[in-house]
Amino acid sequence: MKKTESGNKERLIKLGLWLLILLYWISGVALMCIGVSVQVKIHDTFVVVNESASGVPVIIMTVGTMIILISTFGAVALQKHNSKMIKLFIGMLLAVLVVETIVVVSAYSYRKKLQQTLLRSFLETLDKYNIDLPITKAVDELQKQFQCCGAEDYTDWLNTTFGSLSPSVPTSCCKLDVKSCVTDLSKEGANINQQGCVLKLKGWVEEHMIIFGGIGLFIGLTQLIGIILCSMLLRMLKENYESIQ
Repeated sequence: MKKTESGNKERLIKLGLWLLILLYWISGVALMCIGVSVQVKIHDTFVVVNESASGVPVIIMTVGTMIILISTFGAVALQKHNSKMIKLFIGMLLAVLVVETIVVVSAYSYRKKLQQTLLRSFLETLDKYNIDLPITKAVDELQKQFQCCGAEDYTDWLNTTFGSLSPSVPTSCCKLDVKSCVTDLSKEGANINQQGCVLKLKGWVEEHMIIFGGIGLFIGLTQLIGIILCSMLLRMLKENYESIQ
């Protein structure tokens, strides 16, 4: 009777682990897709703000790949019923969980400084408009995509090399068709986007924080439950081995 109950319990634990490994693998694929979408969506932002920031999507995709590899290793360990591999799988889940916690805490504490750094870097980049071709193209694409103008607002262009030549903004700031848009700020500014790109980018990030946070929480819970179930399975395997002895 006890052997039957123990066997049923072991099968339930294994079933739960298989499900968690599958969900963990899916979350890794989701992170890889998010990394690609972020790279495509705000590629021009990385050029305008700081080229080193282009590593952010790469990091997201790397984490996704790592999760896929770990989940695959866990599936092999579970399939082979290997205690040493299961222990190593637990160690991997725990290590990733600790790293994720540190990253989340660091990102939360750094968020205000990040906005200030973003603003300063953006203003410096605007001064290179019409001088550096890649930056000029990136700024135009960014302002069109997010329907914004300048860093904090459209008046930032007056303090740039471009604005010093004439009190105007680039045509990428236009709300309407470029042909009917007046960019000279001394005449009118109603037909240009007046909100700055930094605020628009901040809004975009905040809108997507729910998705990022949800996936992060899901991954964390999956890892935690996986560690608990793996520990329970190891205990049962040890008990079964001792009973045979």
